[in-house]
Amino acid sequence: MLKTTLLPLSFFCLILVFSCGEEVNAPQDFISGTITFNDTNLKPTGGYYAVSLYGDSANPFTHPPIRSDRLSVGISNGVASSYYKVTGLASANYYVGSTWIDSVSGNISVYGVYGCDTLVNCTNPTKVTVPNFAGTGNISFRSRTR
Repeated sequence: MLKTTLLPLSFFCLILVFSCGEEVNAPQDFISGTITFNDTNLKPTGGYYAVSLYGDSANPFTHPPIRSDRLSVGISNGVASSYYKVTGLASANYYVGSTWIDSVSGNISVYGVYGCDTLVNCTNPTKVTVPNFAGTGNISFRSRTR
């Protein structure tokens, strides 16, 4: 009798312990915002605009991005912009940049950085920490188009 009671109870305890871990893709594990471009002189071909996330380092934009998601840039009332939402992020610190990714070479050019906007040689970008339990929204900034 004791064996038949302890065995199911042991399995239940194991399931309970393993289900209490950190949720990997929690709903708040995202970064979102709007990138507003400084003009409407968008590059028509040869690559695509993207929002790119860079790891926490002394010079983050000199390293390859951890992730790049293609942007859908639209023009409304003479202003080019794109809303973005990058989801399913691991807990970490990130730097966010607006980039152009060349389709042929794969080269990545950084055109804007959260915390510095369109400065070419930004020395003080703003770090974004994920998760933020309310989500990390309104990470909006300006970007060059070229």
